[in-house]
Amino acid sequence: MKRNQYLIKLFIAIAVIVSFSAAGYAQITQTVVALTGNVLNEVTRLPETVILQCFDTEDNRIAGTRSNVSENGYYYLTGLKPGKKYIIKLLKRGFFKEIYEFEVANTDKYLEISKDFLVKPLEKNIHIPISVTPFERNKSILRFGSELFLEDIKNTLANNPKVTFSILSFPDSDKDKKANIKLSEERAKSLMNYFISHGIDPSRMSIKGSAKIDPQNPLPYGKAAKGKRYIGKSYIVVEEY
Repeated sequence: MKRNQYLIKLFIAIAVIVSFSAAGYAQITQTVVALTGNVLNEVTRLPETVILQCFDTEDNRIAGTRSNVSENGYYYLTGLKPGKKYIIKLLKRGFFKEIYEFEVANTDKYLEISKDFLVKPLEKNIHIPISVTPFERNKSILRFGSELFLEDIKNTLANNPKVTFSILSFPDSDKDKKANIKLSEERAKSLMNYFISHGIDPSRMSIKGSAKIDPQNPLPYGKAAKGKRYIGKSYIVVEEY
């Protein structure tokens, strides 16, 4: 008799746990998550009107919207689910196609994820800056951690395989033109090797150096901030597309 009572209580406890688990799962799967932020031009840093499309990992279209240039490039994508992976495509004529992957964390409450996007103009001879210099002063070897901020430009190049480009690097001073050309060409070559090692076809790219300081990023006037030294920038220059 006692054994039967124990089994009945055990079955009831299991049923309650399963019921709560199912209810919790249903609540999570019914929860809606939104992705929101701004879309800016990577070269001018001005807002852009761009089509944003969201797909799941099976290439099913989940949502779509258009960023609003009059609201600083604001966009709002909804209909996403917790615990799911998504692919966001940014499309606009005259710009590189951009593709981003991200995963939504599990949650049982409405959630807005904030994410800004930068889109790159696609036109001949456009200079797209590598936003954070991957080099130390007077060095041509990629510094530790540079992969973190080269990842974005590498993905852009991979997603636009018909684009050919040159890599243009600049020196850190105007003192020695011969040394400047050597340093800047070696920097461009280091970047080229990085892209090649990450699957970018070497036939798509070439390198360029410079004997002079970058005219778009001249030496600062006056005394520089403590601990901050001028380092020449590098650019991706579109040749053909």
